[in-house]
Amino acid sequence: MITFARTVIYTITNIYAIRMAGVFMLSLGTIWLRTRAMPRRFVYLTYLLALVLLIAINLSLWMIMIFPLWVLAVSLYILVVSLRGQADEATGVIGGEG
Repeated sequence: MITFARTVIYTITNIYAIRMAGVFMLSLGTIWLRTRAMPRRFVYLTYLLALVLLIAINLSLWMIMIFPLWVLAVSLYILVVSLRGQADEATGVIGGEG
């Protein structure tokens, strides 16, 4: 019974949760591409990683770590850009001049 439950949970995690994360990444990448909210390199990286999640997730269990690491990278990028904007406001730099 425990082996069956473990197999069911593993299947649900791999098939539904990870692939839903890949679809989410594709959707967000498309939004970023159309609104130009993020640099194109992040958009293309997002598309690439989403396709890996959708297609090659069965190759290794370590592939599950793609989504959390992607979220970390995007979060750090947003944080750095935000802090850079605040530093520019504090020094009085306008439009990259200075």
